[in-house]
Amino acid sequence: MRIRVPYGHSRITTTITHSRVRYVEAKQWKPEDQHKLVTNALRHPIGSPRLANLARHSERTLIVTCDKTRGVPSKITVPAILKELKTSGSKSEVTVLIATGLHRDETIDDVAERFGKKLTEQLQVIIHDSDDEHELVFKGTLPSGTPLYLNRSVVESDLIIIESTVEPHFFAGFTGGSKVILPGIAGTKTVLFNHSWQNIDNPKSRYGNIDNPIRADANTALKLLRKKSFALNLVLDSHKRIVHATAGHPLESFNKTAKKVIYHSRIFVKDRPDIVITSNGGYPLDRNLYQCVKGIASPEQITRDSSRIIMVSECVDGVSHGAFKELLLAGSPDEIYAKLQSGETVRDQWEAQVLCRILLKNPVWFVTRNELKSEIERMHMHYASTIQEALSSCKAVKEDRILVAPEGPSLILKSA
Repeated sequence: MRIRVPYGHSRITTTITHSRVRYVEAKQWKPEDQHKLVTNALRHPIGSPRLANLARHSERTLIVTCDKTRGVPSKITVPAILKELKTSGSKSEVTVLIATGLHRDETIDDVAERFGKKLTEQLQVIIHDSDDEHELVFKGTLPSGTPLYLNRSVVESDLIIIESTVEPHFFAGFTGGSKVILPGIAGTKTVLFNHSWQNIDNPKSRYGNIDNPIRADANTALKLLRKKSFALNLVLDSHKRIVHATAGHPLESFNKTAKKVIYHSRIFVKDRPDIVITSNGGYPLDRNLYQCVKGIASPEQITRDSSRIIMVSECVDGVSHGAFKELLLAGSPDEIYAKLQSGETVRDQWEAQVLCRILLKNPVWFVTRNELKSEIERMHMHYASTIQEALSSCKAVKEDRILVAPEGPSLILKSA
């Protein structure tokens, strides 16, 4: 079987000669004009008045959008949002807030890559910093006990517009929706409470589950804002093109989109594979090794003990998260996992926790650039320069069941 696996802006092509290979991919979306999809969603909102009506008496409007790791095509969406706002006749001041969560390396150049330079220069853009206490406001304590600190600009705005991509997520169920608020624009203390060992370890905190403690906190945080709010939810295909869009009430429109994604992305696997070949979906999701834990976790629910995982990712930004790397260098996977369970939540521990949970069951071979070899091996994984080298190194034999899931985090893999 000849396979093509996403790798940065391109794909790695190779041939697998084993006899028991299954290739899985999401159901195809009907191709439609991206601009029309966005415009139609804005004109026909779910559970909400049109954005133009909401904006009519608003003086300060805030567009909250994702950072560079999500690849929201804001060059298409933001002009459509601004056009809708203009039809209201409102002269509301419009600001863009980049929801970085605890990601710390977003720059204005990254924003310009998604928005276009001209649009970026026309708008006031704020890049959220979860550690800047002067820009955070305490909004109360959530029922879970999580203290809610949010970016000041959200609290001070009259109308909040959330734009995001909705795709499977390894512990929040899905990206997007209220997750843009928490962790997106929350304070560090809030995120650490929300991303506790217990919440991450909860069996419901897995790919494709809308009902989980991570998102429950985020949904409550959105409700506590008590602001006029509106959402634009996008689904992107493997080429990063918009293939589906909904808009309207942030929770209702998100839930409808998530159910649509489940229909397209859920795949049932009857026979648990011996080897899984996957990726992080290419650029921008595979920009760094930290993000690639998502792809490594994608087959977690269908593997058996000792199943081998081959992860393919360019990691153009390297590991990227220093705290994540330090955690993984602090001992063996079982030692790290036990330490995280018994200690206070620290920055980036959720990514280390999930990776160690998988490594305790499944060894991982990482196919990437040679300069990352040493770091890969120090972080308890095996390095390989090619997929063929990984198959040879993990001692693949003809009888092995090999599952090829090239889109990684875009899939919801379930045991039949």
